[in-house]
Parts: sequence; structure tokens; C-alpha cells
Amino acid sequence: MQRLQAVALVLGPVVFAASPLFWVDGHYGVTGGVLIALSMIPWVFGLTGEYDRLRQRVPVIAALWLVLLLVGMLGSISFGLQGFFEAALGAPGRIGVGSFADLPPESVLVLWLPGPAFPAAMLVFGVLLVWTRSAPWWDAALICLAAVAFPLGRVLRLEWVAYVVDLLVIVAFAHLAWRAWRRAGRDAAASPGAT
Repeated sequence: MQRLQAVALVLGPVVFAASPLFWVDGHYGVTGGVLIALSMIPWVFGLTGEYDRLRQRVPVIAALWLVLLLVGMLGSISFGLQGFFEAALGAPGRIGVGSFADLPPESVLVLWLPGPAFPAAMLVFGVLLVWTRSAPWWDAALICLAAVAFPLGRVLRLEWVAYVVDLLVIVAFAHLAWRAWRRAGRDAAASPGAT
């Protein structure tokens, strides 16, 4: 299980990072939208392994972070599927994010509150890594920097910023995954049934 979560820590960010390659005139499009939505599954699965570690040191804060992460997952999937449906229905100009103003309570619950929750969860995650000394400071710094810069790339659709942010995330999460993989090996060797 731990090694699957370690792999997921890399797979999620890599799939997410591929989405800007498929942007069409500043819109996610079919492929980009699907990549964003699908990337959340392995990414959050991998992060639940990190949650297990954090809750041993800061249980209440880790639980609140996990809730924020899950809300952020909803927001990311919602925005990804919004791009998918815009392109699939052939109406990106008519169905754009601005048209959700006609659905104030629903759009707030599905897009506007959960949307910023994912980068916020990444920022909190980076802070928790430093606070609990669960990872090297530079891993946490890359994650925090990426979380702060995330809106510039994704919301403003500045492709080069999105690529830089995604690269920072991949480097940080690849290192976290490597550490998780090694930790899983040590845990397996130390378990009573190990041969």
C-alpha cells in the first residue's frame, strides 16, 4: 500500500502537468480537462499516505488539512470537467466560467470555494512538512512556492508560469515519493513477518 501511494505521489502531479500541453486558446479543452480531473485520483491517494504520517505528529491539524485537500480535489475535478464539457459541447465561449454567475449558490459550492482549496491545501501541506520536519526544507519550499504561484498559471492561463509551477511540483513530489518508497521498504523489513 505504501509503495502504491509513493508511486501515486509522482503520477498525480505528472498527469496534472501534462494538461497545459492541451490548452486550446486558454481553455482546458477535452484532453486537458480530463487530465486535470484524472490526476486528482492518484495525487490525493498518494497524499493520504502523507496524511497518515502527519496525523501521528499533529492529528487535529492533519485532519483539517485532509478535509481541505478533499475539497480542493472537488474543485480541481470540477474545473477540469468544466473545460471538458465546454470543448465536448463545442461552446467554450457560451459556457465559460462567467456563465456560472447565473447559478450563484451551486457554482459557489462546486467551483468558487473548492477551486482555491487545492492550492491552499498544497500551501498548508508545505507548512506542515516544515513544522513537523517530515521532509527537507527545500521540498516544502518548492511546494509552498508552487501553491502561491499556481493561480498565475492556471487562473490567468499564463502557460510558461503553469509549466514552471508544474515542474516545481514534480521535483518536490518526486523526492517525497522517493522518500516514501524507501520508508516503505524499511517498514517492511522491520515488520515481524519479514524474512
